[in-house]
Amino acid sequence: MEVSLQLYSIHEETKKDFKKSLEQVGRIGYKGVEFAGYGGLTPEELTALLKDNNLYSVGSHTGMQIFEDSFEEELRINKTIGSKYIICPYAKVDTREQIDKLAEVLNIAADKAIKENIKVGYHNHAHEFKEIDGKFPLDILAENTNDNVILELDVFWIAYAGIDPVEYIKKWGKKVELIHIKQMDSNKANVDVAEGIIDMKKIKEASSYAKYFVMEHEEFDKPVWDSIKNDFESLNQIK
Repeated sequence: MEVSLQLYSIHEETKKDFKKSLEQVGRIGYKGVEFAGYGGLTPEELTALLKDNNLYSVGSHTGMQIFEDSFEEELRINKTIGSKYIICPYAKVDTREQIDKLAEVLNIAADKAIKENIKVGYHNHAHEFKEIDGKFPLDILAENTNDNVILELDVFWIAYAGIDPVEYIKKWGKKVELIHIKQMDSNKANVDVAEGIIDMKKIKEASSYAKYFVMEHEEFDKPVWDSIKNDFESLNQIK
């Protein structure tokens, strides 16, 4: 399992020193990163920073406002840094109208992005599993987006919503090109990979179409870098 890191995991560290934080990510052994902001660096500076630390860009988490208002510039940045994906990390999906609007925005963006060999996607939380007319909003979204709009399934939030992440990954098959690896304990807290109840080996086995596994860690009960390193080592023990 080649593992990348969602940089939001270390956002308190990147606020202090973006460059040194990426250097530490590379030293731990992560192969790629998923951006959640660019630390005030230009695309050219980011490209050099990645190269210097033997890292690549899986993609970027990009808010809905950018998708709607300035997607061409976001696309240019991600093309320059070598991203494969531009992901919407959150949207309101409380009504069918909101879901349809999200699908429309993602489809339009995907038609532009694929010309640069970049795909667009959506990252779930738990609220996409509150049924509307007998269906999960995430299912409705997946059914109404084209093949260049992928799902980045976050296994923590799927489990948090009471859904089996293994079966849900299987359900959407080829649509699932990215997996967010985030561990949960019996109290629904985010913990180190080795300390939780989600079977990451089964997650890997179910994710037969996934192109990348992206580690994310948001809650810490020990020093941040200790957990980030522990997660990397645990995931690399999975065969």
